Order: sequence, then C-alpha cells, then structure tokens
Amino acid sequence: MKRLFLFVFILMMPIFTAMDAKAADKAAIAKEMVDKAITHYKAVGFDKAAASFNDKNGGYVNGEFYVIIFTKEGIFKTHAINPKLIDNPKLPKLKDVNGKVILTEMVNAGVNNPNGGWAEYTWTNPATKKLAPKKTWVRQHDDLLFGVGYYD
Repeated sequence: MKRLFLFVFILMMPIFTAMDAKAADKAAIAKEMVDKAITHYKAVGFDKAAASFNDKNGGYVNGEFYVIIFTKEGIFKTHAINPKLIDNPKLPKLKDVNGKVILTEMVNAGVNNPNGGWAEYTWTNPATKKLAPKKTWVRQHDDLLFGVGYYD
C-alpha cells in the first residue's frame, strides 16, 4: 500500500509543480499590471488613466486580469468588467460568501503593505459566472489603491 501511495505521489508531482508554477505566473502578471497601471497614472493623470482602465480595449484588460482603482473608503473608481460597480456606495460593505468584507480586505492589503499586498476573497468569475476564490494584488499610490486579481 505504501508503494502504491508513493507511486501515485511521484506521478502527481509534475501536476502539482505545474499548478504552483501557473499560480506564480498569475501572481507575477497581477503585480506587473499594477506597476504598469501606476506608471500610466503618473504619466497621464487620473482622468486619462481611468479612461484607459475602463476601456476593455485600452490595454489594461487581459482575460481575467483587469486594473481597478479604488479609494481607501472602498469605492471603485474604475472597473472595465462591471462598470455598475463604479461609485457604488453599497460596495464597501459587500461581503463574500465566507463573510469577508471584500473591500476592507482589499484596502487593508494596500494600505498596510507599502510595497503592495494580497487580498483573498470569493468573487464571481466572469468567465464561468460562478463564485470562485480570487486573489488581488493591491498597491497604494497617492490616495488611491490599484489592484489586479486572478482566480485560482
């Protein structure tokens, strides 16, 4: 029995390694997109940057990855995938199915970590239309928070 377990474990190692690599790649993409968004914001200012981030063809939406800007009060200022979330006063109190206050998680990740931090919560995956675990990399710049997330 031990040999069978060892054999199955050895066979599964490449799958586990590939899954870890895929998650690492997604994390790197999220971080790079946040850095790119902040650089763009610095160069063109809020209005032009927000227009780019809200445009699905503006260079800041890549499959499941998209840039959001939000305030420390938890108000989205950009959201290309669901524009109804922009300036929505109900959003800061929104909880996921596990009881996490999503925007509190996101704000804390950016405000409490000067170089950026991760927020983890459950959100609707736009590709599947189902709830799924999501991780969002958040960095603060000026008085705004910039985030890009992905689904596990």
